Amino acid sequence: MKIDRRKLSGYLLILGMVFLTLGLSTKITAFSWAAVICLMVSLVAGGRWMKPRRK
Repeated sequence: MKIDRRKLSGYLLILGMVFLTLGLSTKITAFSWAAVICLMVSLVAGGRWMKPRRK
């Protein structure tokens, strides 16, 4: 089964935002750290910013 990295990036972005909201509203730092990790993995999985630019 092949994983679509673009869809995975979108799901992780939404999950990271939910964790960030929970972390800020409940003052539990574990949710905030989970949000940071999800957002960073989302950026890496999306891959647009890592591709070389066309000249």
